[in-house]
Amino acid sequence: MATMRVPPFRATVAELGNELALVSVSGELDLYVQSELRDALAAADRLAIRTVVVDLSGVSFLDSTICGTLVGEAKGRRAERGELVLVTNGPPTSRTLEVAGIDRVIRTFATLHDALQALLLEPELVG
Repeated sequence: MATMRVPPFRATVAELGNELALVSVSGELDLYVQSELRDALAAADRLAIRTVVVDLSGVSFLDSTICGTLVGEAKGRRAERGELVLVTNGPPTSRTLEVAGIDRVIRTFATLHDALQALLLEPELVG
């Protein structure tokens, strides 16, 4: 009997100019990797960048613990006049975000291209 291999959690942080950072994550996002996700988000914070894009395109599973982490991060950024935005990858993440109501609290985009296009056209990021 073949067993299904779960891709390991991975996160990378990249600075995309003075006002924008990208946190790309992949694998299963659950309680067991929550601290690693927080570390990746903290790395973006250390860049002193106001807007952070979290790309969930490589995520195969997302649980409520991670939803809470993302909402907390979004609220913290808003308090500092920043923003956290999410890139979904279709049903694996978008459905969970919809059911949890996260998509009503955090701006979400279907693709990274859509997110970057929208964000780079915003006056505070351009000028």
